[in-house]
Amino acid sequence: MKYRSVLFVPGHEEKKIKKAYTLNADVVVIDIESTVPEDQKENAKKIIQDCKVNKQKTYIRINNNNDLDFVTNEEFIGIFLPFTESREQLLNIDKILKSNEKLKTDIIPIIESEKGIENLKEICEFKERIKVISFGSHDLAKSINLKVSDDENEILNYRKLIVSHSKNPIDTSYLNFKDLIGFEKSCNLAKSIGFGGKACIHPGQIEISNKIF
Repeated sequence: MKYRSVLFVPGHEEKKIKKAYTLNADVVVIDIESTVPEDQKENAKKIIQDCKVNKQKTYIRINNNNDLDFVTNEEFIGIFLPFTESREQLLNIDKILKSNEKLKTDIIPIIESEKGIENLKEICEFKERIKVISFGSHDLAKSINLKVSDDENEILNYRKLIVSHSKNPIDTSYLNFKDLIGFEKSCNLAKSIGFGGKACIHPGQIEISNKIF
């Protein structure tokens, strides 16, 4: 599977979910974490079921381990795991998945905290379920009061650390989705240091990401 363009869509927004599968993203990630209000998270699962999505190209960004049964019952190919920080965390999830899954469930860790950065080696060595990892710079920057400028130089060393431990990882999203020139520059920079794809948050970013990666 390619991960050039990884499109994130909120799990409670039916129109956006359905539209995602008319686009040319390599992977669709339906989110039931940060983009879904707390009081709509359970309803989001019903919406996802009703949309009858292509599960062979769909990951679920889970909110917590309670979502794992939903993922395995619906036979999605894998999860994006927010705030992945240790091998112990991965072992715990592996145990839960094994108890219920019919198909082996991939885990794509999102590295978005200092603890995750510190434990990159042990996370990336968890080959049982991990084929690729992803970088989430925004929560990391927020947690350490790091202001990231337009050239993203402040997160360059973090990017290099990610690449040094994982082949062709998925780069962080670019939040100003109206700035396609800035997005393209971000993609080119990520590609130049070894990333294999980019998290996309808007349809307009997909073709740029596909072209560069």
